[in-house]
Amino acid sequence: MNFNQRIMRHAVQWVVVFTVMFVSCQDYIVERSASDYFPLSEGDWWQYSRDDLYNPMTILVEVEALDTIVQVACYPVNFSDDTRYYAKDSKGISEYVQITHTFSGNEYTIAEGFVRRLGLPLVKGAAYTDSIFGSLDVSGELIYAVHRVDEFVADYEDDDLYGSVYRVSITAVTSISYQDSTVQNGYQVEEYYAPGIGLVRFDVDDGSYRLIDYEIE
Repeated sequence: MNFNQRIMRHAVQWVVVFTVMFVSCQDYIVERSASDYFPLSEGDWWQYSRDDLYNPMTILVEVEALDTIVQVACYPVNFSDDTRYYAKDSKGISEYVQITHTFSGNEYTIAEGFVRRLGLPLVKGAAYTDSIFGSLDVSGELIYAVHRVDEFVADYEDDDLYGSVYRVSITAVTSISYQDSTVQNGYQVEEYYAPGIGLVRFDVDDGSYRLIDYEIE
């Protein structure tokens, strides 16, 4: 075998090695992206605890029977007596949002619908944005409202109990604009998702809550 033939042989071998490495990496990403990071079936439940020496707190999250809101099939999810409604499809998890205005003792809906809260697939660096908006004329005053959710998949990290989990940063803001003012409120949360389990930790203003028990159908 001459020198050129040896060079060509080594080049082919390296191409094969890099191809195998690339395919394996792609398969790993696809596998992680396709995993069920948000189980959502009737009867599923998760319990979270906030470690606080002076004010410990637990939150029980339970999925109830399938329902329908604005012609969308969704699951009521009870967060310790605070019920939220989630719909799931191939693009992720959407949450029902209703923006209202009270006038003369009556409540009027300015905007409502499902806003994507957790976009899929979960891949490091992915960013998702969704929103709903609407307007309403109340006694001659035109009121505008918008609800926007921004999600960023920051990273995947090692957890002592669940291995590699995705860390997702979510910011939600609701704005209501009147003729002479604008009112805003919202929240920001860091959430950690593990495949086959779902949410295993979330960090909010009053502390960090970790999963202590769960049951998934």
